[in-house]
Amino acid sequence: MPYCVFRGKMKQKTNLIFAALIISIALVLFLSGCKATAPQGTGPQTSGIFDPKQEITATNFKSVDEFTSFVKGVSGSYGYGSIGRAVMETTVVGATVAQASEKAVDYSQTNNQIASVDEADIIKTDGKHIYTTSGNVLYIIKAYPGEDAKIVSSIKLDSSPTGLFINGNYLAVFGDYYNLDFFKKVDFVPRQGMTFFNIYDISDKESPKLVKEYKFEGRYFQARMTGEYVYFVTTTGPEFRILMPTPVIIEGAAKRSIPVSDIYYYPIPYQNPQFANIHAIRLTAPEEKVNSKSFAVEGSQNMYMSEKNIYITYTEYINEWELRNKVTIDLMISKLTDADKALVEKIRNTDNDVLSHQEKESKILQVIQSYISYLSTDEQENLQDEIEKQLLEKLKEYEYMEFTVINKIAVDNGNIEIKANGEVPGHIINQFSLDEKGDFLRIATTVSQRWSSIVQLMTEPAEQISTEQSTAKVSVISEILPQRTESTNNVFALDNDLKIIGSLKGLAEGEQIYSTRFIGDRLYMVTFRQVDPFFVIDLSDPANIKELGKLKIPGFSRYLHPYDENTIIGIGREATETGRTQGLKISLFDVSDVGNPKEIAKFATKEQYASSTAEFEHKAFLFSREKELLAIPAYNYDFRDSGNNYNGAMVFKITKDSIELRGIIDHSTGQQYYGPLVERSLYIEELLYTKSSGLLRINKIEDLGKVKNIELSGSKDGPYTIIEK
Repeated sequence: MPYCVFRGKMKQKTNLIFAALIISIALVLFLSGCKATAPQGTGPQTSGIFDPKQEITATNFKSVDEFTSFVKGVSGSYGYGSIGRAVMETTVVGATVAQASEKAVDYSQTNNQIASVDEADIIKTDGKHIYTTSGNVLYIIKAYPGEDAKIVSSIKLDSSPTGLFINGNYLAVFGDYYNLDFFKKVDFVPRQGMTFFNIYDISDKESPKLVKEYKFEGRYFQARMTGEYVYFVTTTGPEFRILMPTPVIIEGAAKRSIPVSDIYYYPIPYQNPQFANIHAIRLTAPEEKVNSKSFAVEGSQNMYMSEKNIYITYTEYINEWELRNKVTIDLMISKLTDADKALVEKIRNTDNDVLSHQEKESKILQVIQSYISYLSTDEQENLQDEIEKQLLEKLKEYEYMEFTVINKIAVDNGNIEIKANGEVPGHIINQFSLDEKGDFLRIATTVSQRWSSIVQLMTEPAEQISTEQSTAKVSVISEILPQRTESTNNVFALDNDLKIIGSLKGLAEGEQIYSTRFIGDRLYMVTFRQVDPFFVIDLSDPANIKELGKLKIPGFSRYLHPYDENTIIGIGREATETGRTQGLKISLFDVSDVGNPKEIAKFATKEQYASSTAEFEHKAFLFSREKELLAIPAYNYDFRDSGNNYNGAMVFKITKDSIELRGIIDHSTGQQYYGPLVERSLYIEELLYTKSSGLLRINKIEDLGKVKNIELSGSKDGPYTIIEK
């Protein structure tokens, strides 16, 4: 490069360091309250950059002062943190675990990920009665025989429930709670939300009795039931309070908070911390005290539960701008004037409840920017070169820029114990991305596309360019167009301590995972960009994970469900060869020849806008191999051709090699096509029950003949039809 051109490039970059600093400051301010940037060490950290190589061990807070110091450090200047919400062995449809021995008739249960771990849902049955909710009303319905079906009791609740469990003669119903009069009565108004959890004795179905009322601080996240215990999880953001500083539990009208010694954390830099509050409730003995533990995690979690462990996961990102900020601050601190050094030290020593770590960093960067403005052109250029060189070295330390962090929590008859923490590259899509078998956890992740302004420099051999060219290259690095690495997909096996012992990396480059299902020693996985690669992966040796076969077809599956050990059902979208999505699609995959999986049957709607909530909510998926039954909510809304609109439940006859639509049980009232109406379906013996918010329809499985309609609150009985398609 001619010297004049080189100097021209350098002059164009003279003020780039100011632009970088201004952008950095703006980003820090924008992310205030959810990002942090100070060196990490031992103890509860409220700042820093995630280090995937760090060995970490969970510990509990030792004092209220230690806990409140942590909360202050992440809550921002007003003392209130961000409030976020939250996201196996194969199961077939059958009796709930708690009632399996009492099963007298053939009936379905919630479509659980693991047969022995019941998941909360909005409808349950014991084969004789149906328990469900509509609005803020809980219904107990005599369900079988269908001709005699009727509502035997209903309970109007203060707030709308979101889920329930049944276990023998006890029923639990829960949901978000908003009763201000009650909060005034107990002298506690939660800023993090409150969740009610009521337990009823239902031995007399016509007169259920409320035997226990709980209010748990936080938003409902997830719940599971194993044996007699419900593990109920809420999430709260960090909030500084002098009185009752930890998450609150209200039993009846008596309030208490989780002991600070029962709140755990990892010595890692939290970016957007939340507390996952796990409450173990013995449903069949409501008089027993609830055992509660809380864990500091990050926002946007997912949860998977096996028979003996809860896994709470979240995604950590390593941000190139944060690394650049750290490099800039580390380089400049020693160069500042004594007055500016003192100012920086004063900023750092300011109480966290006055200035958050993010606000401190922003102010320090402003001090540095004002100092740099007085440097000569050559000094600014040299500084820019050094920042880019050190940033390059730091980026070389990171093979991946996103990680799924896994928190393992053991549960046993109401006991809750934190066991291990680990991480794997990439992010997961939902709870079906994880599976525990024996002492091993298996997990499937997608590593997202990575864009970097410096990746081109990282890949160019230094010996191929001269020293002057190298200097010029570094000084004008910001001019390089962002470089992209394609997304990839990985499968990992982790041991009992969540250490990686085996992996299969780099699957389906440029695509991302849309669905996964672990079944025994195999993983069935679907990725998508233009076509649907259906993978069969061998996990029999956790240290040697292997791809057995794959099939590429248009479209993709969002949920996978076993038909039998050699056949998989997939539900998702049809697509063209170029990847343009079309209507709803259900596929049958034959995996008997693992090296050559085949799509042996499929059903695809003619309507482009047909959709089903079962694509995203597995509890809306009803399947029975013995009854050759598959039922899913389905709706189509086409404003240009309303003649093809419908809203109800699609019912299929499904065999090992065929899918046939029997019909659609309509739940519309003539106008309600623009959103799904049917929420769930279940069966008892020969009858199919489909539920929308205001209606429970009973039909014969064989021919979908009408048996009876049960009107629930808030809806009139609309026209009943079976739409043949």
